[in-house]
Amino acid sequence: MIKNIIFDIGGVLAEPKSGHWFITTNFWNILNKNLIDEEKLKISLKKYLYLQTQEPKTEKDEHEMFSNYYCNVLKDINYPNASLDIANKLADDCVYNDDKFIFFDDVYSILEELSKKYNLYIISNGWPSSFRVLKNKGIDKYFKGIIISSMYTTVKEENLFDIFINKYKEITPSESLYIDDRNHILQKAKEYGFNLLLMDRYKKYEKTQFEIVNNMNDILAYFNVDLNLIDLKQVETFLNCYLKNC
Repeated sequence: MIKNIIFDIGGVLAEPKSGHWFITTNFWNILNKNLIDEEKLKISLKKYLYLQTQEPKTEKDEHEMFSNYYCNVLKDINYPNASLDIANKLADDCVYNDDKFIFFDDVYSILEELSKKYNLYIISNGWPSSFRVLKNKGIDKYFKGIIISSMYTTVKEENLFDIFINKYKEITPSESLYIDDRNHILQKAKEYGFNLLLMDRYKKYEKTQFEIVNNMNDILAYFNVDLNLIDLKQVETFLNCYLKNC
């Protein structure tokens, strides 16, 4: 029986407002779009991902990391008059803007319903500002625990699931459902014995070994099916017992 539901954030509960995690909400208000080759920009944003470490433990640390990141990107795309001031403005928007990502329309109502029956948790690759956004957007109140990777200097692909299980000792993987939008992360979670769902809001996956849901309502349907199966098993047991006069 499932007692706990564990969510990823990006692609499951929320998405970047701009459509790209590192092209921030006010990116094009800070930079002149006419001076940038957008394809080169996307290549450069990916090229310097290695600068996005799991070191930040505070929002100040996170800001310094992203300032360095955007400095390198601006230089790489030869943005005219690139400066630390411009990079800091981009970092401000990336770290301190609560609207940098938006929660899907189905999130609030379904979390409200699920939280009445199950213990809800978050485990996500991310940085300290995620805590603030979750609080300011009224999301954190639904969760008994939230693990953000940079606070532990690791990621889900490494040993973040170990940390999660050790911190919340009341959680048994076989009694827990983990939901993520990336196949390889679910593969890692499978090693721990979690029940798994692949959230595919954009219908990207044609083949996968994991059961797919496309939205939060599908998660409710998943549990309703399980409950119906339980009810049928109970009825079957009762009838067999009745027929045998037990």
